[in-house]
Amino acid sequence: FGYEVEKEKRYRVKLKSNSEEIDYLVDTKSNGFRFFSNIYTQRREHTRKEIEEAGFGWVFDCPGIEIEEVE
Repeated sequence: FGYEVEKEKRYRVKLKSNSEEIDYLVDTKSNGFRFFSNIYTQRREHTRKEIEEAGFGWVFDCPGIEIEEVE
């Protein structure tokens, strides 16, 4: 139809740490949003709205968190 729908930006949220394993914010579905390293590898990308509604809006202003915008 000659127009393009703009998709909401999605983010991958990582804890900055010295460990070899990176902890990502994941949506476990059954237990909500949590930080995990090697499990729940599928649900690591979230919209800002999803993150804020889950009570994790603070990650956008935390120096110990790395936010990566994903496509």
